[in-house]
Amino acid sequence: MKVQWQVIVGIIIAILILVFGTTNMGTVDVKLLFWTVQWPLIIVILGSVAAGIIMVLCFNYYRSRKKKKSVKVKAK
Repeated sequence: MKVQWQVIVGIIIAILILVFGTTNMGTVDVKLLFWTVQWPLIIVILGSVAAGIIMVLCFNYYRSRKKKKSVKVKAK
């Protein structure tokens, strides 16, 4: 049941991001260290979402590895 709620919430968030991104189709200036580039806002939004997803996945992976290591140490 918990997984079903996660999928439903994930789909709702994805739809909201898609709607928000498509309504903001203008270009924006993005400063990258020494360069300034113009990108569509939807690319910036989707890139930010992707970076957030990657950070959450890395954190969850680290936490699960730490938990497994803790269980192994307690089992000995």
